Amino acid sequence: MIRDKIRNSLKGRLFYTFIISIILTLFSFGFSLINTLKLQTIANQRFTDEQYFIEIEGVLKDIQAPLISYLSLFSTQSLSKILKNSEHISSMIPQERPIYNNELELTKREIYFLIDSYLGSVENIVEEKRGRKVEEYSRGFEELTTLYNYILDRIDSLSLLGFRHQLSEYNNFLILFKKIQIYSLILILLVVTLAFSVLMANVNSISNPLYRLSDMADKISGGNFRLDDIHIDSVDEINSVSIAFNKMKNGIRHYIDELNHQKDLEKDIMAQRLSNLKMEQVLKRMELYTMQAQMNPHFLFNTINTGVQLAIIEEAERTADYMENLADLFRYNIREKRFFVPLRKEYEGMLSYINILKIRFPHTLDIKMNIDEKILDDFECPAMILQPLVENTIIHAFKDSDNVGSVLISIRVVDHILEISVKDNGIGMSSDVIDKLLIPHTHEYKTNSKVMGLENVIQRCFFFYPGEEIVEIISNPGNGTNIIIKIDPEVEPCIEL
Repeated sequence: MIRDKIRNSLKGRLFYTFIISIILTLFSFGFSLINTLKLQTIANQRFTDEQYFIEIEGVLKDIQAPLISYLSLFSTQSLSKILKNSEHISSMIPQERPIYNNELELTKREIYFLIDSYLGSVENIVEEKRGRKVEEYSRGFEELTTLYNYILDRIDSLSLLGFRHQLSEYNNFLILFKKIQIYSLILILLVVTLAFSVLMANVNSISNPLYRLSDMADKISGGNFRLDDIHIDSVDEINSVSIAFNKMKNGIRHYIDELNHQKDLEKDIMAQRLSNLKMEQVLKRMELYTMQAQMNPHFLFNTINTGVQLAIIEEAERTADYMENLADLFRYNIREKRFFVPLRKEYEGMLSYINILKIRFPHTLDIKMNIDEKILDDFECPAMILQPLVENTIIHAFKDSDNVGSVLISIRVVDHILEISVKDNGIGMSSDVIDKLLIPHTHEYKTNSKVMGLENVIQRCFFFYPGEEIVEIISNPGNGTNIIIKIDPEVEPCIEL
């Protein structure tokens, strides 16, 4: 791992490039040196052979001259030289003499055998001299001299033949030397080219990433921080710079995003404050709606007038019941200032109102109720929604109608949802009227003191349960109207800013 890290560093790459260049250069010079030494060995071989046979020729002369002195003077000193030189020349010539298909080597082999014969003849002559066989050693000396001269001639012939062969080899040497020079030049050029290629590859591996980093830095300086990270596969130093550059770019971009996020939060806070102000206006409007919904002055006038008439024409008992229900209704309207009340409280207030209606319209109004009293203590509902719904039905549903008005009030639980329904058989509503009633009012809505009844109830329901389908109106002209309010107890009502 450490070796790979060093190899991928700038210092490591330059070091390995230098080592490779040195190895290739040494290889090229080594190739030239080996071939030059090979040629030099061939040349030296020729000169060595020539010097060798010159030395043999000298030893033969050192045998021939003492031999003459020995035969004429019988000198022991001369004999000593003869024996010494004979042993010397015997050690000089090879004992194994293979046969070659080469004229030069065959001539050498012939000279070696002639020297053996010469040495044998010298030994015989010395023995004949010791035996005083004058005629035999005289004749043997003449034959030996002839053999000696022949050996010298053969050595001269070998030298001439070797010189000629050397001239031929010298021409081959020159041709081969030229080839070696050409091959060496080509090898050096290849080494230089390879070294230059490796150097340029390393330079490009450094310069190209630096150019890319410079280009990206220029773009970032122009404010473009959304660029993709730059990925570089170069030396470790450049890779570290690119990683640090990416971290810097991402850090700056994250900082700018944080600043923008803070600005957005400030905008959201300002928008929330504005929304709270608008909500406060809506809430005040809802309070006004509730106050307006507490009692219709026209209804109050009619009910009081009816009570006066009954007090005149009827028994005091009915008047008392009438006035008692009226008092209960006034008491509920005046005292209930909360946004939400128990369902039973709302039911009791509506019941007082219905009792008054039954006294006012004993023959023209039929009010029926389908109410599960077991659930009245389990739920809460917005204050003042039941009585205004029934009042709206009485005022508008049976306008210009001579038939008996029928109203069915239903309170029940369907799939854990509280359903409050007021259904009549009156004149009904058009789809346009229904659509207008079911449009939630915004803070731009211009309210006035005439906002009453059904619209009041619907808008307060929208206010307390924004986004919920809490109100449903089923009606057709001439076929009556069914107003349904659905309250999900699991949904928290919006009653605070």
